[in-house]
Amino acid sequence: MHIKRIVIQGFKTYKNTTIIDDISPGHNVVVGRNGSGKSNFFAAIRFVLSDQYTRMSKEERQGLIHDGSGTILSAYVEIVFDNTDGRFAISKDEVIIRRTIGLKKDDYSLDHKSSTRTDIMQLLENAGFSKSNPYYIVPQGRINSLTNAKDFERLNLLKEVAGAKVFENKLKESEKEMQKTKSQRDKIDEMLKFIHERLADLDSEKDELKNFQELEKDKKIYEFILYDRELNECTTAIEEIDGDYQDAVGNSHQFIQELEKRENSISELNASIENIKHQIKILGIDEAEKTSLLQEIQRQIYEKSADLNEIKEHFDENKKSLSRNQKQLESIEIKLKNSEKDLEIRRPKIESLKLEERALESEISVLRTKQNILYSKQGRYSKFSSKEQRDNWITEQIEETQTYQANSSLAVSTLQDEISSQQNDLKQILEQVDDVQDSINGPTAQAEIQDLETKISDLRRKYAAENDERKYLWREETRSKAILDSLDEEVRQAERQVKQTMDRQQSSGLDSVKRITERLGLDGVYGPLGELISVNQKYRAAVEVVAGNSLFHVVVDSDQTASIIMDELVREKSGRVTFIPLNRINPKDVSYPSSSDCVPLIKKIGFDPEIQNAVKQVFGKTIVCVNLERGYELSREFKLNAITLDGDKADKKGVLTGGYQDFRKSRLESMKYKQDKNKEVFSQEKKLLEVKSSIAKKDQEILVINNEISKLSTEFETLLASKKPLKSKLSSILNDKFRIQDNIKLKEEKIVKIKETLTTLETKLEELNREKSSDFIEGLSNDEKNDLNGLIEQTSRLESKLNGISDLLISEESELGGIEIELNEVLRPRLQEILKNKSSTQLNEDLTIQELVEEIENLQEKYQSIDVSLAQLRSDYDTKKKELKKLQDSLDKADDQQRRLIKTLENYQRTSEKNLSRRSLLSKSRDDIQRKIRELGALPEQAFDNDFENKSSDQLLKKLNKVTKSLEKFSHVNRKALEQYLNFTKQRDGLVERRKELDNSEESIDELISVLISRKEDAIQNTFSQVSKAFSEVFEKLVPKGIGKLVMQTRSAESQIARDALDEDLDEDEQEALDGEETDNYTGISIQVSFNSKNDEQQKIEQLSGGQKSLCAIALILAIQKSDPAPFYLFDEIDANLDAQYRTAVANLIHELSSDAQFICTTFRPEMLQVANKFFGVMFNNKISTVSEIVKSDALGFVEGQQQRS
Repeated sequence: MHIKRIVIQGFKTYKNTTIIDDISPGHNVVVGRNGSGKSNFFAAIRFVLSDQYTRMSKEERQGLIHDGSGTILSAYVEIVFDNTDGRFAISKDEVIIRRTIGLKKDDYSLDHKSSTRTDIMQLLENAGFSKSNPYYIVPQGRINSLTNAKDFERLNLLKEVAGAKVFENKLKESEKEMQKTKSQRDKIDEMLKFIHERLADLDSEKDELKNFQELEKDKKIYEFILYDRELNECTTAIEEIDGDYQDAVGNSHQFIQELEKRENSISELNASIENIKHQIKILGIDEAEKTSLLQEIQRQIYEKSADLNEIKEHFDENKKSLSRNQKQLESIEIKLKNSEKDLEIRRPKIESLKLEERALESEISVLRTKQNILYSKQGRYSKFSSKEQRDNWITEQIEETQTYQANSSLAVSTLQDEISSQQNDLKQILEQVDDVQDSINGPTAQAEIQDLETKISDLRRKYAAENDERKYLWREETRSKAILDSLDEEVRQAERQVKQTMDRQQSSGLDSVKRITERLGLDGVYGPLGELISVNQKYRAAVEVVAGNSLFHVVVDSDQTASIIMDELVREKSGRVTFIPLNRINPKDVSYPSSSDCVPLIKKIGFDPEIQNAVKQVFGKTIVCVNLERGYELSREFKLNAITLDGDKADKKGVLTGGYQDFRKSRLESMKYKQDKNKEVFSQEKKLLEVKSSIAKKDQEILVINNEISKLSTEFETLLASKKPLKSKLSSILNDKFRIQDNIKLKEEKIVKIKETLTTLETKLEELNREKSSDFIEGLSNDEKNDLNGLIEQTSRLESKLNGISDLLISEESELGGIEIELNEVLRPRLQEILKNKSSTQLNEDLTIQELVEEIENLQEKYQSIDVSLAQLRSDYDTKKKELKKLQDSLDKADDQQRRLIKTLENYQRTSEKNLSRRSLLSKSRDDIQRKIRELGALPEQAFDNDFENKSSDQLLKKLNKVTKSLEKFSHVNRKALEQYLNFTKQRDGLVERRKELDNSEESIDELISVLISRKEDAIQNTFSQVSKAFSEVFEKLVPKGIGKLVMQTRSAESQIARDALDEDLDEDEQEALDGEETDNYTGISIQVSFNSKNDEQQKIEQLSGGQKSLCAIALILAIQKSDPAPFYLFDEIDANLDAQYRTAVANLIHELSSDAQFICTTFRPEMLQVANKFFGVMFNNKISTVSEIVKSDALGFVEGQQQRS
């Protein structure tokens, strides 16, 4: 066995995880600078393997944990052993031991499993790590202490190695036991002396005591007879009272049964009254709701009727208005016809007048042209001096006129084109007018409006119907909430009743379980057992007595669920609860009796199969019997518990329990009442949720309808609004129409004027050409003058006629314009407005009246239905009131009967209490008499003779007084003399026997001490022989030329003189150590050596140099190891004080020994490195140590560098 690997983390300077792997099973050397952590490395191994680091304080543990940058809260050291040789009693090739330390912990583990320190130390000791030989680990300073040790200290070391300390401890214990035995024997001797003296005194008192006892016997006889007679009298009186009491109990039992029946009846009446009150409350809620609804419907009928009347009045007004409008319509239509006829007449006339006017204007224009030509001609001749000059001017005029004529013809053509274009525009405008007018007032537009109005009206009716349904649902919601509030109060009352049947902690715990279950969403909590079972009224008392508080035990699916809830209960400090985890209980099947006068209680209990084990656990071993006597027999025979229907119980151990029980506060009934109310609440909450769901659904439907109404209303408004742009457009189009028509008319008139100008120009050209071809004369010719006069006259006449025609045309056109304005701006718009208002007003009012009539009819039908329902409700309310009064009267009557029964029972109770009080006094007297009889002790046979039957109590009392007076003479007598004599004799015999036992024990202890001393001396001698031989061998190997031996110093007369002389030089502790060895034959071990010759006189160790002393100490340590070998050795700088030649010898010897055991050494010297198998270097950086494997040359280089620096 050897160490394969060491892992250190957080221990002293080893902050980080340091792994020293592949450690050689032979010779290993660790090198490093002073302070680098070599000693801490060895300390880490000792931390795991030795008992040095035990019972440490917090500060000492803190000192072992790395103290540097960063917080290290724990440290551990792990050692991996090679166990291929099986030295550890573990069937593994590797054994891992770890020790972990923290501020508040110190733990061991074996193969990564937790273990105790005792187990680890035992394992190590069994593997060869002996506590009596601590030298397999040699830390710094151990060599020096051994070097300077005195002879008796080396002897103590040898004793430790030999195990002599064990014998010494046993010797000390044996000596203490010997002292204890002597002390007990001395006390026994003193007691025996006292007892012998006391027996002598008591022997003289026995005769006097004999006479006294004769009188005492007579006294006992008389006292017994008197006591016995008094006892019989008390017993007879008690029996009479018991008989009366049994009669009273029998009578009261009948009254109690009647009382229980009354209680049940009252309970049923109370339940019925509560039920009737609940129904009355609901009827009251319904009545108030329906009354409110009737008032609301009446209000709606009133409002709707008022609206209907108002609409009808408005409708009548509209009818009158329509009648007036109809007359206006007829009048307008007549006017339209007349105006249109008038237009038809006037337009041709105006056209004719215009033609005539234009013809006259044209003719006048020609005449004036001719006049102007003649006037021009008359004036021109004064300007020209010759014909040529005149002709030139005429030619210019002709050219100008022709140019003007061509331009005018072009203008006519342009105007005609424009007229043609505008006529096309006019045609399109007229088509637009028809389209727009059709869009505004056409059948399709009107139908669209009516369709939207109809849809809106239908939706409003549907909205009203849906809203009525929603109001009904609201009323149902209010009603359900009121009922639910009432039920909640009843549930709270039921919970209070249940809580009254249990203690406060249990109640708080059950409430907390319910809250925790809901909060954590636990599925495995079934609830209290009492709520999970159902029991017939007949078996309720039996079930309650059997279950007891188990009714409130909470059934859960597993202990894990129970643990979760219990942790929460502890955390919240909220009550106590007992759980029944189904996975942890498995009740055995029970064999029940087949008798007809009993039945298993569990068969009378209803429960879910899922909780069967819980029910069997509580009720499975109980049967219900017809009476307690039969139940007692069956319970003893079948090892079951038996119970009667009244709750009297006989358990399988033979204990009977029974008596009156008040079931007015029945747990099961309270829990069932609570369950029923919770079911009602659940049902009502479900109904309320359904109503709320219906309300939400109805709200959505109404919202959809409302949105649809809004949408259609928006469409309607949009449609109406869309008419306004059309009307504006129509107005604009009509304006364009009139404008184009006016333009066409103006252009036509302009064409006419241009044509007239062209005619005038044509005439002018003819006259100019004629003049040009005529002779040049000054002034006009006569014909021309005549023509001019004729022209003037004709022009004047035609102008006069033209004026007349123009005036007539103006008058006609003015009248025509007025007619057209009246037609277009008055009559036709008014006609359209009347027609539109007539249709829309009539339609809207018809629809509104129809809707209102239907709504009023529906409201009236609803009113009648609700009124009938309300009448029925009031009838039911009155019926329930009468029923409640009847039940209340019955309850009052039952209460009165109950009070009378209770009063009767109280009378029985008072009588029974008086009898029981008297019986108690009699029982007390009887007990006192019986106690006095018992105090008389053993009675003589004469006390039971019949000789005293004929004697009265007075006679016996006189004899008793006489005997008592006689006994007064013996007041000084020791009444317990005989008893004391016997007791002392018994004590004497016991003490004599005990003294013999102590003598035997002393002999055994003496023998044990002798054996222990012998064994101790043998162990010391054997160990000394082995160590002495090994020392000589080891010393010879270390110093081949020398010789060394150990010398055992024994106690002798001369040595005692030397010892006395030595005492003067010893300090107090050394003196105490020597005093403890006074019984030993050995006083010390000295070392005698010679370094130069095997034949020279040997020197004692005190005469050697320091290096030689260290070598002797090392030889002694290695000798001890050879006699008591360990699996491996840890040597910390053992060669520090040796000379070079001896360091080499020590190194070679350790290397030789490493073939059988593992050595791990530290050194600053090269000699050890020359022979080692493996090398490890300890580095220290930033206050952190690390260990790594190095090669031999590095190790030697490091040691040489250290020597040069030193």
